Amino acid sequence: MKTSNAKPQSQNHFIKEWNGTDFNLSIPAKITHSNKPFLYFYWPNPDNYATIERARKGGIGGVKDTRISIKKKAAAAVDAVILMLGRGWNPFTNAYVDLGVQVDLTIISPISKCLDVWVEHRQERHQSKMIGKTAFKNNKIVVKHFKDWLNTKGFLNRKIGTFNSLDIDNFLGFKMNELGWGKVTYNTYRCDLCTFFSYLLKFKVVQENPVKESVKKNTRHDSSRFAIYEEKELETVVRLMEGDPGYFGLYVASKMLYLYNIRPVEMTRLQVMDVDWIKRTLMLPPHKTKNESEAIFQLNDEMYDLLEKLVGNAPDENFIFGHRCRTSPQQIDEQYFTQKFRYFRIKYSISTKLKFYALKHSSNFYDLEDGASFYSIMEKNRHASLQVTNDYIRNRLLKKIVKPTINNRF
Repeated sequence: MKTSNAKPQSQNHFIKEWNGTDFNLSIPAKITHSNKPFLYFYWPNPDNYATIERARKGGIGGVKDTRISIKKKAAAAVDAVILMLGRGWNPFTNAYVDLGVQVDLTIISPISKCLDVWVEHRQERHQSKMIGKTAFKNNKIVVKHFKDWLNTKGFLNRKIGTFNSLDIDNFLGFKMNELGWGKVTYNTYRCDLCTFFSYLLKFKVVQENPVKESVKKNTRHDSSRFAIYEEKELETVVRLMEGDPGYFGLYVASKMLYLYNIRPVEMTRLQVMDVDWIKRTLMLPPHKTKNESEAIFQLNDEMYDLLEKLVGNAPDENFIFGHRCRTSPQQIDEQYFTQKFRYFRIKYSISTKLKFYALKHSSNFYDLEDGASFYSIMEKNRHASLQVTNDYIRNRLLKKIVKPTINNRF
């Protein structure tokens, strides 16, 4: 009679599935006091940006247990583990954490669920007056468009962690063609999607924001992008902003852009500590400027008073233009000023051709009209050379309106 010489092997058994997670039992070939059966499953590690890692739970049976009794104990253990996971248990640290709004969100959650949770979060912020009515309305609109596209593609139950920049490009491109979006509308909805993924990134539901690598439409050469404000238009904008307390922060930012050409992305980095109230200067260190060179601005009486009113007694670490354009610990996105200005334009029925960033170009245009030299324009804009300034003036500061000759000989 032949006997088998095959060595006993370890066995893996599927026990149960819960919310897309499979729980398995591993039984070693030989059970010893140091080598016992254990449960294993793959779970997002909250301490490692929600990376899916293998979690292990031991203590499933001992040397005297049969394989049948081990399986029964494993089934009971899985139920206990599921209960603990639902209460915020971290299987990697064996500790409970308060997950708040993300308690049910992980890298393997369906994107439809993530969108619903985000909309609830934005609604709470709207109800607590942390975001405006229009901002919340736009959030819901982009979610509706995104869900429609996801449904068409059969992606509503797709895991959030599998989305990349190509998906974002495909969605925005599809909707742009279907609804006839302009480039500005395209970029606006892209910005809203970026806010959604930033929310998930903040709570470590995803490892990266795919919108950051997606295509942003170039509006650099659009005729309306850099339209120079007429003098009466400047007066109207100043009067309306100055008289509306809800836009005071935007008013200060607009003045800073017009007077000093400080770029929006640089303004988002400004902190109270950057203001020298005694010397009446504003200093941007290299890591806060676009060209990574230090910049010092002499504050005139108007700018000094506006900053003093906006900042108040805020701590040095606070951002001057923080949450909702008010001084706070929370830094805002560089697109915030553009969005806020758009809401201001809608509220007061101001022409859509007038853009926030065009205030910078309008300032330089009128400086030139008043006799400023190219060199002074170069200094104000912190250009690397006069050639850069010359190109800037040619491409940005011409109204492209042909005026009649000033001589009367004919």
